[in-house]
Amino acid sequence: MTIDNALKQEVLTRLLHAHPAGLGKEVLDNYRGENAVADTLEHLQTAGLIHDGCVHRVSEGDRSLKYPIKLSSSGVEAAKQLEVGQSRH
Repeated sequence: MTIDNALKQEVLTRLLHAHPAGLGKEVLDNYRGENAVADTLEHLQTAGLIHDGCVHRVSEGDRSLKYPIKLSSSGVEAAKQLEVGQSRH
């Protein structure tokens, strides 16, 4: 699974600015497609940037998402660092 860094940054930013209750299915809305976003969410969960249990892979190709999706404290820090980096460019 290859993760698009621009998509990863976009998802982190959306989650950072989301309602404190997190995001539902709208997190999947992206021109890259739902599968690309779900792959990114799985990557973020593995990295500890979103709450554990949001993405569950039953088998290869069979994945379920549990909403709402929220950033972990590490995810909040990572998203804030990305924003600071963007504002410097």
